[in-house]
Amino acid sequence: MSFDLLITFGLALLGGLILNVMPCVLPVLTGKVYKLVSQNATAEGESPAERLRSARVESAWYTLGVLLVFVAIIAATLSLKLAGREYSWGMQFQSPVFVGAVCLTMFLLGLNGLGVFEITVSVSGSEKSGAVGSVFNGAVAAIMATPCSAPFLGAAITYAVKLDTPIWEMVVIFLLIGFGLALPFLAVAWFPSLARLLPRPGAWMVTFKQLMGFTLLGASVWMFGVLLKQVNSDSAFWFLGFLLLVGLGAWAIDRFGGLEHDAGRRWAVKGLVVALLAAAGVYAFRFQPAAAIAATRSVDLHVAVLDGKINWVSFSPEVVAIHQRRKQPVFVDYTAEWCVNCKANEKAVLETETVRAALEETRILPVKADWTNEDELIGGELKKLGRSGIPAYAIYLPDGSFDLLPEVITESMVVERLRAAAARFPADQYLSVEQACLAQK
Repeated sequence: MSFDLLITFGLALLGGLILNVMPCVLPVLTGKVYKLVSQNATAEGESPAERLRSARVESAWYTLGVLLVFVAIIAATLSLKLAGREYSWGMQFQSPVFVGAVCLTMFLLGLNGLGVFEITVSVSGSEKSGAVGSVFNGAVAAIMATPCSAPFLGAAITYAVKLDTPIWEMVVIFLLIGFGLALPFLAVAWFPSLARLLPRPGAWMVTFKQLMGFTLLGASVWMFGVLLKQVNSDSAFWFLGFLLLVGLGAWAIDRFGGLEHDAGRRWAVKGLVVALLAAAGVYAFRFQPAAAIAATRSVDLHVAVLDGKINWVSFSPEVVAIHQRRKQPVFVDYTAEWCVNCKANEKAVLETETVRAALEETRILPVKADWTNEDELIGGELKKLGRSGIPAYAIYLPDGSFDLLPEVITESMVVERLRAAAARFPADQYLSVEQACLAQK
């Protein structure tokens, strides 16, 4: 085993660990915190040895849930490799059906946190039920972490998904990412001294759970926003109505089929509600795609900042090529609505006065490559950049080269790279579109 491969394995583990603290999806972190705190609350009366054993078993099932998701990613990667294609991190969020399913899951978990209905599988006192709940929690955490990237993660995934990477190396890399994601939970469970850092259980937990419910509903709203970019307005409207029906059904099961009723009535209510929701879901998940938006055509005098915001040009290889022939560098932001890191960078770094001023100063063309929906052109460009996912930022230079920025960017870094490109290809030497076309001939 080569030293470089060991480094890649280490990057995979470290990248998975860092996912826990990235601004990816808040419910991933808050869900873990509540799980740990609620475990302390339900462990009253147990001996220290019993508590330790319970926590370790809980963490093992949670880790299994995380790893099962990564096993699914491994299977998808293998399938794509056999078809001659490469897996891209987070690409499952390009599917409206997948986004809808995640939105539905977050909506239900949010209602549960607010007390509309109760999920008791993980606190029922049954080891079997507790295992199901822990596996489910781990799987949800892993799924909600996949729209995010992290330092060191991109390099490991890019190597793993390459068509010529041995299968066993790819499997190890993805499992290490999953293990890194589950590592904080495992550490607290297996080392009691860390568990003492958790707050003591008390009445405040009711308020905490309700706050988590609102957080999860917020995640559902975010997922619905992604869906709005993928499907037409009619599809989005009917799906929103379906969410209302699901909420009503969850309330009905708890209200008319709760534990205070006999088993026959409980099963009858659950069966009726599930059947009705399944029928409605078949229709609600028949998404119609949103109308395609034509790429903005190249212009000689494009205004980089308009109404206080960056005036992005829609990506197409032709737009980039035309402006390269004009001897004008092009800054491309590869992004997606489902990519939390992308959105965080746009708010905190790109849409700032400093970067906007640099774009106006250098007159470099700002281009946005929106990968919210599947797009083979954008996927191909990312592959050329050596990236297996987003965010990605590149400055394409007129000489055919490009300056690839890291996944984690800062204002000063972006400004420095823009000015460096402008120093090599100053604005006073730009050609008009007509001149560029004549030069090409």
